[in-house]
Amino acid sequence: MTSKKRILHVLYSGLGGHGNVFFSLVDADKENEFEYSAVFMGIEPVKEEYIQKCIEKNIPFHGVQKKIGLDLKAFYKVYKYIKKEKPDIVFLHTPLNILPAFFYKMGNLFHSKIFVRETQPNHLKTFQEWVWLYVAFFLSNKILFLSEQFKEDVKNRLGIFFRKKKSKVIPNGIDLNTFKHGPQTDFNSETVLLGMQGRLYKTKDHLTLIKAFAKLKDKPYFHKLQLHIAGDGTMRNELELLVKEVEVTEKVKFLGMLKEKELLIFLQSLGIYIHASGGETMSTAIMQVMACRLPIIASDVKGINNMVIHHQNGLLVPVHDAEAMLSAIDTMYNDEALRMRLAENGFRFAVDNFSNEKMWASYRNEFNNC
Repeated sequence: MTSKKRILHVLYSGLGGHGNVFFSLVDADKENEFEYSAVFMGIEPVKEEYIQKCIEKNIPFHGVQKKIGLDLKAFYKVYKYIKKEKPDIVFLHTPLNILPAFFYKMGNLFHSKIFVRETQPNHLKTFQEWVWLYVAFFLSNKILFLSEQFKEDVKNRLGIFFRKKKSKVIPNGIDLNTFKHGPQTDFNSETVLLGMQGRLYKTKDHLTLIKAFAKLKDKPYFHKLQLHIAGDGTMRNELELLVKEVEVTEKVKFLGMLKEKELLIFLQSLGIYIHASGGETMSTAIMQVMACRLPIIASDVKGINNMVIHHQNGLLVPVHDAEAMLSAIDTMYNDEALRMRLAENGFRFAVDNFSNEKMWASYRNEFNNC
């Protein structure tokens, strides 16, 4: 009897799309064709929800908390944990861990394979991140991109260093049985919630979101509105200061990190979802929101405007433009037919494009043929 292939995922320890993709893949493997283990690495401690899920699913896991910047000790710990688990495939959710994976591959006489899932938006990559991607193209067996546009942008940047045979496009997917719509918000009720989820980092654009929300003060319905922001990160203090500065402290709530069940409840409580961002690769948050049948307003940037089509399944606004976001919120608030049409079209788009079962089928093929 052939033994199962062992796949070890190296992914970020805190809030982000890595954990969603990892557990979506595990859940989609309904026949238990592969054995899984995980190394969670990052500047944040391992999310408690990730720990609980690994325990529930009987997945061996390890946590490595690193310092900001280059941390050789953290890399060495990742290497030790990979070596301990003896995987057939090392699945990296970022090229930054390519060296620990390659050292393991060399020690395993090159019998193991390295898959690298590249997700950092190209226009937001640091010089160091581009260097690691260059290295990953030489040392890995497969580089996985989330969209053709994303792959072509990398190809144009890397030129002769790009390896077409190593490149594959596999879009993300989510469990559509988990993320689903709840009761529809009554805009005639006393409270209407606007919201966004995501890490509170500079790559997002929460500053514009808060400024736009504050500009709604002159609207006759402002007394009904509240803005709830889910997530945590290095920008939290700055955002809280801005909330005080624009005098909407009583109207804005920072919910912190939410577990999956809490996140679903949060999304289902919203009347309008707003995703303000400087750029994405393929936004897991937007996939989840569409699956929950919510009307969306989002920044018109790469990684979003290939998912949200203006006036078809959402409204797009220029990045860093609080006036445009204000106008979009006002338009959507006052037009029930528009909200319903965009939400329904978004839901259909999610069903057609964002199933974790489709994602799993593509990865399964790659795993079996490597």
